[in-house]
Amino acid sequence: MFDSSQLAVYLKRVGIRAPRRPTLHALRRIHRAHVAAMPYENLDIQLGRTIRLDTDALFAKLVEGGRGGYCYEHNGTLAHALEAMGFDVRRVLGGVARETEGDGNWWNHMPLVVRFPNGDKYLADAGIGTGFRDPLPIRNGSYRVGLFNFGIWSIGDGEWRCSIDPRVANLTFDFTLERREVAEFEPKCTELATSPESPFVKTLTVQNPGETDMWVLRARTLTVYDPKLPEGKTVRIIVDPADFAALLRGRFNLTLDEAEIQALWAKAVEQHERKLAEDAAARQASV
Repeated sequence: MFDSSQLAVYLKRVGIRAPRRPTLHALRRIHRAHVAAMPYENLDIQLGRTIRLDTDALFAKLVEGGRGGYCYEHNGTLAHALEAMGFDVRRVLGGVARETEGDGNWWNHMPLVVRFPNGDKYLADAGIGTGFRDPLPIRNGSYRVGLFNFGIWSIGDGEWRCSIDPRVANLTFDFTLERREVAEFEPKCTELATSPESPFVKTLTVQNPGETDMWVLRARTLTVYDPKLPEGKTVRIIVDPADFAALLRGRFNLTLDEAEIQALWAKAVEQHERKLAEDAAARQASV
């Protein structure tokens, strides 16, 4: 867990004061502040950097470094902070898209389960880019968070499933309730950060869920999901590298230097052109 000085810097980073007690109200406040302050992103993977999950590395990157990360990094950081504030938190086994792709997807996610003395359990997860701002109760039901809908239900054998709002993503992830150690996730984390077949390697991604909309940048395509709009979203292609830089540093609140921005823009351009070529080839093959 974070020590007292690290926790103080974390709380400043997310813009809240330390709670007096580890209550459900406090958990909601911390979870919401963390998601708002730190976007989901895979930019270090795009830059060819090693992803580390030890406490000091997470603190240096996400807290002191003004960055975000992907699921292991976000939930690792959140867990360290919650533990330092007295919460009973477990890192648990997760599998994004296990429902559709099978058991090989176990370990590709590390959700958190927070337990309270009255027996209530809550799913805390800052590591889903189109996920929920507030923790969800682990009991069968549908839950409204802001303008978005999420579901949790038991699928038997001690396993649970969480669904993301289908207007945003046709996506579920499965999880269990048993405590796991960070070291157990490291092989899958390394695979996802380095394999040429990994979606995290293939496509630059930055995402941030809000109360009324969700912002998703994939390569040069920016999609803003907003249930208030007639079509539920807006989509535009980023054409100006200055606009790209302003988006990363402004709306997504990321600390990046000019060399990093230039390297990431080059990646985004290459990936966008590759996707256009793949789509054109698929259309031609279907004729």
